[in-house]
Amino acid sequence: MKQGKNIFSFHRKLNNVMLVIAIVGLIICYMMTRDVKKDETSTSRIEPYQVALLEDGSKEYFIDLSSYDSQYSGLVFFTAHQSVTVYNAGHEIYSFTKTGGFWGSTPGAKYNFVSINEKMQNVAVILTPAYDIVSEKVPEFYIGNTYQIYSEFLRDSIPRLIASIFIVIFSLTLFAYYIFMNKRLNLGKDLIYLGYFSLFIGVWSTNETIAWTLVSENRIFDSIIPYICLMLSVPPFVLFFDSYLGINGKIIKKIILWASMVEFITVTSMHFLKIREFRENLMFVQLMITVAVAYVVGAIILQLLHRDFSRQVIICTIGVSLFLIAMVVDVINYYRIIGDADRLGRYMVLIFVLLLAWDLIRGTNELIEKGRRARQLEIFALTDSMTGLYNRNAFESQAESDRKLDGIIAVVADANGLKACNDTYGHEAGDEYITLVAEIFNGVFGRYGTCYRTGGDEFCCIIPSSKAVNMERLKKLFMTKIYTANLEGKYQYSIGVAIGAAMFDSELDKDFRALVKRADESMYENKKASKTV
Repeated sequence: MKQGKNIFSFHRKLNNVMLVIAIVGLIICYMMTRDVKKDETSTSRIEPYQVALLEDGSKEYFIDLSSYDSQYSGLVFFTAHQSVTVYNAGHEIYSFTKTGGFWGSTPGAKYNFVSINEKMQNVAVILTPAYDIVSEKVPEFYIGNTYQIYSEFLRDSIPRLIASIFIVIFSLTLFAYYIFMNKRLNLGKDLIYLGYFSLFIGVWSTNETIAWTLVSENRIFDSIIPYICLMLSVPPFVLFFDSYLGINGKIIKKIILWASMVEFITVTSMHFLKIREFRENLMFVQLMITVAVAYVVGAIILQLLHRDFSRQVIICTIGVSLFLIAMVVDVINYYRIIGDADRLGRYMVLIFVLLLAWDLIRGTNELIEKGRRARQLEIFALTDSMTGLYNRNAFESQAESDRKLDGIIAVVADANGLKACNDTYGHEAGDEYITLVAEIFNGVFGRYGTCYRTGGDEFCCIIPSSKAVNMERLKKLFMTKIYTANLEGKYQYSIGVAIGAAMFDSELDKDFRALVKRADESMYENKKASKTV
């Protein structure tokens, strides 16, 4: 029971810690994204004065630098799945053309920092798309101090990076919690599903930030991992909400899970076989995510129509609504904004998974409390309220249990003269008599086995075969303590107890009750020998 209280207290503290982390994280994000007055900088956007379409499908952007002086040290632009070569006066001054080979035909996504100086009058930027689908992407060119531009991009993206890392850390926390607490609490799979979904979304979201693009060197790896994470996020997303909301849409759920698995295998195989690479199949990945979200949204709508306003449904209604708004905004941004288009979704995902985990752990708290109360009721049902020993119900459960009998010992004791004590000195004295005998009996034999009060003045202790005991010594010790209690206790009555014991013998005992009966017989022999009533 104490352990149950400790676990309940732990969960309550964990809830508080999660709430504090969530609040601190959101405050940090707010403080770093709020509008502040910035100092004037020399960074400015510059438009090409001419764009030429080359025969191989590349585009050449001509940029005039004649009006910029020595304080402008860098030309910066973002490219995704495009090879880059920059020329000045016919000489190559920058290139980003290395592809992934087996891993992909794309060089990945990158912020290109091209060093310039006041002697350069014109530069030509040639962009060669790795896929036809990105051929219409038009980069935004910025000119200014290289270090200043880098710092501005990094600073503006840090809050989004923090939010994404929070999601990853949170998913790892869920895994750790499940590993350490599952055996104690027999947790459901909901936390694991939520952990996997949060992990994949967190890694994808982290990879999509400008800050990560600026600091990461492995652009090929970073061009693959987002698609893998998006595809892998669908199964845990569906499994989590199916369990959390109790949807039980077995057929539809199986169709989505099988379709997701087929999509992953097909899209990945096509990528490495160079048939159609991940970026070219992005629409199918987005379609599968849309189907999964539609499955959950449809289930929520049906539950609301059936007037199911449970806490889970309310949380999902709020969370999915925020998630849908963010998804629509970010999908639009993806096709309109070059760079980090996921400007809203990661915050909504962070809030949503925090809400879900908070509710799951709160639900676990409620189960723990119910379990604790059930254990208390069970203890009350199996415990004798007067003596604190197990009662007759517990003894009968022990008798009916299927267990190994070889070597076990049954010890039986009977308080002599209890009726006379009750009649002469009253029931309060009789209760004191029973309690005193129970304490002495449990003190001697309880350290080796389990003690029961099997009747008004009858007690039994079952000692397992794993305990090596000298029964004659224990019986003498017990009778010595009874004698001492009579001598030193100054009770109105004289305490008398008969005791007997028997070890299971397969030739004499056919079952547990037969063993106890032999112990009873031994006790009655002791009663006759002591000549007490």
